[in-house]
Amino acid sequence: MNRQTFRHNAKKMTIACGILAASVWFGASAFAFTDLKGDPAEAKINALREAGVINGVSSQLFAPKSKMSYSQAVQLIVSGLALEPHPSAGGPAKASDYFAKVEDKSWYASSFLIAAQNGLPLDQSVNPNAAVSRASFVQLLDGALKAKGDFPVTKMYFNITDGGKLSAEANNSLQTLLNMRIISLENEGKFRPNEAVTRSEAAAWVHDARAFVQRMLGTIDGGDDSASAGQPAEVKVEKAADGVNKVAVTVGNLPNPGYGLRIARIDFAADRKAVIYYEITKPGPGMYAQVISKATAIAYLPEGYTASAQPLPGSYTPPKPDLTATQF
Repeated sequence: MNRQTFRHNAKKMTIACGILAASVWFGASAFAFTDLKGDPAEAKINALREAGVINGVSSQLFAPKSKMSYSQAVQLIVSGLALEPHPSAGGPAKASDYFAKVEDKSWYASSFLIAAQNGLPLDQSVNPNAAVSRASFVQLLDGALKAKGDFPVTKMYFNITDGGKLSAEANNSLQTLLNMRIISLENEGKFRPNEAVTRSEAAAWVHDARAFVQRMLGTIDGGDDSASAGQPAEVKVEKAADGVNKVAVTVGNLPNPGYGLRIARIDFAADRKAVIYYEITKPGPGMYAQVISKATAIAYLPEGYTASAQPLPGSYTPPKPDLTATQF
């Protein structure tokens, strides 16, 4: 190899090494935001990024202290809580059907549409580029949680020292999220409701709301990871009259006394076996003490039949009891 060839190869090797070093450097920095050092929500923000819920203002910057806009807030809440679209019977809908200032080709249009379909409290004239107040963000987050399920909530009342600045609706939402331990008040019980919510604050609240849903449902998408996607049932048979047996079906581990049970149908087999299908019913309006409860429903079978019980396929499954809530 002559000297000129060696120099040429050495130059190529130096360039290649430089490219490799650059790719390693930029690749490593892409996994975490670089402007979160010292931010109290740093770990939560990076966890949401790893879960594919949020993006930064660039590949490396999150801008935690910047004000959050409505477009960013709606996108964050819809994505963070995995809200699903609910198409209307009239056919496909568009964001502009609900909001005057949301363009259907915008990057946030689908999130606004999903938010509207899930009942989030957004005004028809909302400006996607406007900053969201802390009080308004709380109402949106509370609305998203209601769309995910009917979660049991404790009744503890929090004294908010600047609560006079809250509307009745915002106060109710804030009280709910305080009881869920998703939000905490600041020193002297302040909340600063009219100040714009920062990107860091909003991300931390969505992270904790997401964790609450996962704890209650077992998964963020509303599915159930428990066996048979239903509660195990106890079956008790006793004689009711000549030729008739009374069967009591009891389901336990329900989040509160508001849940009920009803017999959906009974299937009779040729070998004198009966399968009783039951459904768990949701609580009615109002607040319920968070006490793990049981519910019972009664069926009657001809004498001589053996009985078993199982949940009706596709029927409602209640959230798992939140045992930590008893500590309030």
